[in-house]
Amino acid sequence: MKRGTFHGGLHRVSGRVSSACLALLLAGLSMGGHGQVVQTRAPAEAGESDKYRVFIRAGTAPEREIQVLLSRANGEGDYRASELEGRTFSYAAVSYGPACGPLQIRVVKTFGDIAQDVTIHPLHGAPAMEKSPDGRGCRFAVESPGRYLSVHFEGEDNQTPRSKWIRHMLAVFIDPLETEMPGPESGGVVNYRRDLDPQTLRGARTIAFPPGFHDLKKFVGGDPIDRDGVLHLGENQALYLAGGSFVEGLVETTSRTAKGQRIYGRGVLSGRAYLWRRHPRFSGRAFHQLVLLGDQARIDGVTLQESPNHGIVAQKTEIRNLKFLGWHCNNDAIRVGSGSSIRNSFLRAVDDFFYNFNIHVSNVVLWPGHNGAVLTYGWGEGNTYRSGASLLEDLDLIHPEWTALGNNNGLVASQVKFDYRPYGYGGSPTTRLRNIRIEGSIPGLVNLKPYTGAGGAVLAKPEPDGKVGSLGDLLLQDVSVAAMSGRSLIQGAGGASPSGETFWVQKVRFENLRIGGVPVTRSNRGSTFSIDPATTREIEFPEDAAWPTTRTPY
Repeated sequence: MKRGTFHGGLHRVSGRVSSACLALLLAGLSMGGHGQVVQTRAPAEAGESDKYRVFIRAGTAPEREIQVLLSRANGEGDYRASELEGRTFSYAAVSYGPACGPLQIRVVKTFGDIAQDVTIHPLHGAPAMEKSPDGRGCRFAVESPGRYLSVHFEGEDNQTPRSKWIRHMLAVFIDPLETEMPGPESGGVVNYRRDLDPQTLRGARTIAFPPGFHDLKKFVGGDPIDRDGVLHLGENQALYLAGGSFVEGLVETTSRTAKGQRIYGRGVLSGRAYLWRRHPRFSGRAFHQLVLLGDQARIDGVTLQESPNHGIVAQKTEIRNLKFLGWHCNNDAIRVGSGSSIRNSFLRAVDDFFYNFNIHVSNVVLWPGHNGAVLTYGWGEGNTYRSGASLLEDLDLIHPEWTALGNNNGLVASQVKFDYRPYGYGGSPTTRLRNIRIEGSIPGLVNLKPYTGAGGAVLAKPEPDGKVGSLGDLLLQDVSVAAMSGRSLIQGAGGASPSGETFWVQKVRFENLRIGGVPVTRSNRGSTFSIDPATTREIEFPEDAAWPTTRTPY
């Protein structure tokens, strides 16, 4: 086995350098870059995988092994805790510039039996793969960054006991090269140390975490990092996580109205030191999210994992090249405000991925856990959300773990009160999802109804006469589902007011929906949809004649 050389913890891979690549290398050096393939080694405290090894080669350089990190499931308190026990998520991440040619990647399974098969996901656009003869490895190449791939070694030793979910997950993250590494301290950049003067941190334009392990609970100075390890960011303040940094802690804005906050880099922020409020050993302070930011925020390139509750909560936010990992219920991924964008990212959530707050999501790989929807209209226990008008496009859902539609699973779901009305944020309230590819089998596609309990009983309370709203204004275009084990639900409710008004689910349109390769039309929709005729209207499917006779799932 050959290992790469390290300079300041930086793992560099280079090959025969063309003139174009040399120009990029020189430009990279002038702004703090270190070549076309970069991985900075994380500390041992981050936890290295004992399940997989990953090797890379760029150009004609020798093959080098890169670090694979590992997160272990913490599902105590979850209703699927027994199925989560012993699960792991391994991942290898590199930053890559394509000027030096394709990046060759080799993956080796190091546990259990030989694999029955090896597959790369998303299937859509997956690179060509060569399997090793011994059944323990594969090789493939990528030619551009922004690729977030799952490599799955199939076999009984890689399944959970009951639901047959992947037991030891593996992802390979190919990020773009960094272009905005922070400059010296004279430019307002302060390199974090646990004994740093708190005033220096408060006054920093950018708080930079260098490679290494950082436990924010061990900061000795107090504010802006409290005794629980919560770092408070002020207005226009940035947090830079260098590649190779692993930070245990939480991030919270000093004010919800603070603007211009930023979290970026190639490091990891982990909430594994904080217990979920439903954990049997939980006591004391409850933490509601991993990251809480203000308005006009940006998040770029980092890995956020193991939140005690929700992931990112903020106002208008721009998110790109994010890697997110959750393990248990309430690990919602992203709850950001109107005008936000999320693109070119990988998210594994075990609850709702996105809230329907006039956001734009594009080119994202989603790995749904056992609880929650991809897009939710909101929850009805408290105040009714102003939700609607979002656009989700070019999404791949891989390895979905929904075992039943329940009260909040599906591509689009709702848990709304009877006073809900789709909200347009000054424009059309229509929510649009297009170019969506769902691999594997799911119990249902949409779950459109008022607020219900786990058993399906309606929990929404009657509203005063004249205050009853409706749910819908939804358009799904070019959606492909590999297989479906149940039926989607579209159902309103009668008796939504004292006089018996109906809470309608209405104005829902499906265009080019395929399930198992079969187009869903007006005549055959009953086999895959349960639609209540008494409480729904304007639920539209194409006529049979509008479809070709044969289609493929992808």
